[in-house]
Order: sequence, then structure tokens, then C-alpha cells
Amino acid sequence: MTDLNDIALKYDVDLENCVVFVRGNDDILAVDISNAGIKQRSDGTMGFTFSITPKHALALEEYFNKFTTGEKFYFDISQTGYRPVYYRGLSPMTKEVSQEYEPKFNITLFAQKAIVEPEDSYFAPTCACCEFCHID
Repeated sequence: MTDLNDIALKYDVDLENCVVFVRGNDDILAVDISNAGIKQRSDGTMGFTFSITPKHALALEEYFNKFTTGEKFYFDISQTGYRPVYYRGLSPMTKEVSQEYEPKFNITLFAQKAIVEPEDSYFAPTCACCEFCHID
């Protein structure tokens, strides 16, 4: 997994104010979270809603258009640690027009929380005399 400090240097971002999406080892997107909202339903479905500039909205759409439904990726919000999720899709982009500020686009990323099995939850039997050795 890519180190967050490497991401900060390479993309010149403040990780305290970003959500970082990672696909594979080197396919990375950092998005400012000042205009973002995250909701999680009880079934583990998540929605990341962004209200961002047209340039950032296009970058977000281009990044996630490479994904297939069900593909696993990771996100990190403000350096809290990587969390695995499965890609479920993007909402259509909508334009938010206001006289008070520059136009923004709203877009929602849908993801499904990935169930992670702890690495130490299973161990192989080490002897022939324990009660678990007969299980195949």
C-alpha cells in the first residue's frame, strides 16, 4: 500500500483535509473534504458526496470510470488509516449554480464496506493430537 507521506509529497496535498482513494499500488486520487459528506447505511453501503469545482469533478469522474462494479479499493480520510470498500458506482453529475460563489458540481460515489477477516483469526493446526486436526 502506498505510504500517505509519499502521496502528500507527490500530489502536494494536505492530508489532514483530504480523502485519498487508492486502487492497486499506484493509482491514487486525493480530494479535498471541505465540501464533502459521507453517509453510511446499516447495510454497509456508503455514499461519498462531493460538491467540487468542475476541474475536480472531472478528475473524480475520470478516476472512477476506470473501475468495475465490485472492484476493491481503499480510502483514507484525514490520515485515519486505509479502509477497504467495493466500488458500486457514481451518481450523475449535477451542476450547482449560485450568485455567491463559483459554479460547483455535485457527485456521489457509492461503495460497499468490505468485510475484512483479521489475519490472526485462523491458524493451521500444528500437531496431530488436538481436536481440530481432523478438520479438512
